[in-house]
Amino acid sequence: MADLLLVEDEVNARRILALGLELQGHQVKTCASPEEAEIRMKSATFDVVLTDLRMQGRDAGLEVIRMSQSLQPDARVLLLTAYASADTAVSAMKQGAFDYLTKPVSGEELAAAVERALLDAGDDRADAGLNAISALTPADGPADDGMLTGDSEVMQRVRQRLQRAGRSQFTVLVSGESGTGKELAARYAHACSTRNREAFTPVHCGAIPEGLFESELFGYRKGAFTGAEADRAGLIESTNGGTLFLDEVGDMPLSAQVKLLRVLQEYRIRRVGDDRERDVDVRVIAATNRDLEADVRQGLFREDLFFRLNVLPVRMPALRQRREDIPALARTIVRRWSEGRARLSESCLKRLMMLPFTGNVRELENLLQRMLALSDSYELDASLLDEMYSGQPANSQVSLQALHESALNLDAWLETSERQMIDQALLKTGGNITRAAEELGISFRSLRYRLKKDGQGDDSE
Repeated sequence: MADLLLVEDEVNARRILALGLELQGHQVKTCASPEEAEIRMKSATFDVVLTDLRMQGRDAGLEVIRMSQSLQPDARVLLLTAYASADTAVSAMKQGAFDYLTKPVSGEELAAAVERALLDAGDDRADAGLNAISALTPADGPADDGMLTGDSEVMQRVRQRLQRAGRSQFTVLVSGESGTGKELAARYAHACSTRNREAFTPVHCGAIPEGLFESELFGYRKGAFTGAEADRAGLIESTNGGTLFLDEVGDMPLSAQVKLLRVLQEYRIRRVGDDRERDVDVRVIAATNRDLEADVRQGLFREDLFFRLNVLPVRMPALRQRREDIPALARTIVRRWSEGRARLSESCLKRLMMLPFTGNVRELENLLQRMLALSDSYELDASLLDEMYSGQPANSQVSLQALHESALNLDAWLETSERQMIDQALLKTGGNITRAAEELGISFRSLRYRLKKDGQGDDSE
């Protein structure tokens, strides 16, 4: 698939790494020193350069990075080191390394890192002149149902990365808090792909009972178990040619993770009770609001599957990280739900921008729906927000019954109540933190801490 240069002075490590990369389909040239690497770089072009850090008693890998910048400017450099530290990473990145990996490195981890490097190199080539990718604008791109709306720098980067992801066949892992629009991001990438005329199949991994996971994903033969009265294709097979979206993939049972890994490696599936395998052609996009790397360390998620899924990571930003997009988002949501009849006043938009929105776009949409339901006209003003946040309803009581009815645990209920009180104080004081703290009876520092905890790090008054 690509031309790689491996610089490693230890003979056995060099042989093993080269073999693993060749099994992935790459052409690999090897050498044992920066001096040999220089000769190789002057005589051939490489897509990726992999170099050990410590060679010949010195940090020779940093020399290879500098050399690559001069002789192979389009190549991505991966640094391999058994002496990982923050200083090493900073130094390597400053000198031009694309990434660094801690030895011993597994074959899955190395393959995923190489694929990310190749994809990044492809991005730069696209930026340099392949207009089908980087020249797309939100207006030219596929419809995103308004949830990917926004001209903030972070959203422009997200859309651009999703457009590029759509034009590759690599697996994509979309991460982000609940309510940030991970499924919409996946649909956007699918719409940008050559598979956009085929099926997009969403699967919520947390909603399928563990005992049914295998039959749902892979299908089954007649008689495989009680109730299997006819052959049935699973979700993967029925998505053939299209995109399979695995939502909340971190909730997938470990038993199913093993079988999904085989699909991503071999693109073959076996129905439950069947004695033969079937070829499938699916592109997988996964999403999670969990820290999968932490889950891997705790043994809750397979490391090899994580690397297979995380070839192209896309992080969806929290709404509080792109507040400048709230007016455009709010107008889009109101226009859709009111069929174009309702309008938001400027004062209302300003108030909306002050709210923490820990539930992200989903919370914003829910709030606007309530405003439309409660409003006597199609003119939505800040006074309606003030009315909604003016205090607790008369029948609201702190009781165990109220807790049960809220479907929250105690910690979540207290957190939600605190957030609502802070929202009310900020709305009442027009966003003045000092006055809001006085309204709440707490110190400025205490309120600022709570706002920072919710992602609102503005120290201004």
